[in-house]
Amino acid sequence: MEKELKLIIGELGESSAKTYGNSYKRLRVVLELKDKRKPVKKMSLDNIIEKLNTVENPNTKYSMFVVIKKLFFNETNKEKLNSFDQQIRKEKRQHQIKKNGVLKKELPTYKVLNDAVKKETDPIKYLINFIILKVNTRISDIAYIDLHKSVENEDGLAKDRNHIYIKDGKVVFIRNVYKTAKTYGQKKNIIAVKKFVEMVKKLLGEKDKTSLFSKKNGESIAVGAIGSYFRKYMLLELTESEIMKIVLKHIDDAGSYDMLRRVAQNRGTSVATLLKEYDISFVKDEPTNVITQNQDVKQDVTVEV
Repeated sequence: MEKELKLIIGELGESSAKTYGNSYKRLRVVLELKDKRKPVKKMSLDNIIEKLNTVENPNTKYSMFVVIKKLFFNETNKEKLNSFDQQIRKEKRQHQIKKNGVLKKELPTYKVLNDAVKKETDPIKYLINFIILKVNTRISDIAYIDLHKSVENEDGLAKDRNHIYIKDGKVVFIRNVYKTAKTYGQKKNIIAVKKFVEMVKKLLGEKDKTSLFSKKNGESIAVGAIGSYFRKYMLLELTESEIMKIVLKHIDDAGSYDMLRRVAQNRGTSVATLLKEYDISFVKDEPTNVITQNQDVKQDVTVEV
């Protein structure tokens, strides 16, 4: 078991290795492999697929399938694995449509959430919810922010942290640490909102620099604890994912591709991924990454919010 697990994890990063490890252990339970000496790869692929099809949640099923793909992918199994891949993707899409259909009825409107952010007086709650709503970031992006009164040289800022500093009456928000940073590189936003600037000043007080969040011992919050740590700060008891769904519904109502493209740029993802994960407008077909002649593909480096 341990030998096979090491083969699967290979040179993955810590977070990915943990995810694959948990999926592998879950897979062994589904396959009823109680003998730790018996590897998954000794089983018949047809038998494995049959057992995976008993798993109701397609997202859980897919997390185990990626492990199977790592173990069994070769020219002989290619067609069978690709076919099963397409099947699960369709199941995931239908599951998302059903799930989003319920959310569409329950989530507050963009205006309601936007008004709640505007009225918020707690600096930390305001900053968190503003950034997620307007800059479209993940919670994990916010967990590693350092606040600065001013910055003379951006190149001198720590590359393993994210930064907010005040310049010319506005806030510069720099992200080095986020989920897709290796693909999209550093992100920078200019936040030209007076209240946001005042809240940053309030949190800084007399300090030139401070971490927005840290443990009592000064260390950063562990990746696995970020979600629960931030729960108490979220307005209207919403999650980051729900806020993104509200934003996508607002964009759908406005019918603006420019807004959608800007959100994708801010978040560090593709438009297709945004639509697949957060859209609540019941688009049943899988979103595509194919670019057509008439499609605007220009990207902004700096976005004023």
